[in-house]
Amino acid sequence: MAKAVENIQAETVISFLLTEVVQNFGVPEQIITDRGSNFLAEITLKFYKNLDIIHTPTTTYRQQANGQVERLNQTLKRTLAKICIENIENWDCYIWKSLLAIRSMKNKSTGLSPAKLLYGVELTLPSSWKGPESEVNIGKAIEELLSYINTGLEELRNSGYERNIISKNNSAAIYDAKVVKHQFKLGDKVLRHSDVLKYKFSATWEGPFTITRLGNKGAYTIMDSSGNFDIVHGDKLKIYRESNRMIPEVSSSTLNSTLKKFREVNNIQLEGLPKGRRLLHIPK
Repeated sequence: MAKAVENIQAETVISFLLTEVVQNFGVPEQIITDRGSNFLAEITLKFYKNLDIIHTPTTTYRQQANGQVERLNQTLKRTLAKICIENIENWDCYIWKSLLAIRSMKNKSTGLSPAKLLYGVELTLPSSWKGPESEVNIGKAIEELLSYINTGLEELRNSGYERNIISKNNSAAIYDAKVVKHQFKLGDKVLRHSDVLKYKFSATWEGPFTITRLGNKGAYTIMDSSGNFDIVHGDKLKIYRESNRMIPEVSSSTLNSTLKKFREVNNIQLEGLPKGRRLLHIPK
């Protein structure tokens, strides 16, 4: 589901969950979100608690942790961009068309459309609409539908679930083959890669932090010198070693004042620089 909103403040998030989720589908057991301030605000946390919802925030700057939602977001953006290309200013008026297209399209992983898995039938689209038959036995039609819901729909969902598991396992195998696994120990000093600031020819790191807890699936709890904690995936961390290649920089206002910020100077030879000289400063 998707809805255009004026802002993404905590109150707006709660209103969306109540009117679009709870009202139509009941109270969810668990909600997975990123670490946006609207999802972690005190009023939002109280909302989760009052409805007995388990809230699971993902690790910082780790889109893969909520991969299904991120993929759907990209699909929705691409579909919406194509549909409203001639009227971009009013993109919010085309959300329903985009959702209709996505819900009626066959999914590559399951081999079925989302509508087929949810309702047991395909959605009626403008291109496939047919008028009602002249004589319809309503009672018989209801019996057939109930019978299908009790038997056929469950089989259909199981089939889609099995196909989806196979697809996920294949994707995971491909991903794992490319990923470099990081193993840190308790007490290790590490730097965290910054995804906020981008620099040409260099990578920016924040820290140092201390590993205080080893989590699941490559996640680590890190602590700065002021006792602040964060959960970060291992591919955003590296061992902190003082060396000539780690050049301290002025702390940004977006960072904790107790943290140092580093730019790793890559050993690259640029045209015009004397041989052996390193590029120590790049204007922002």
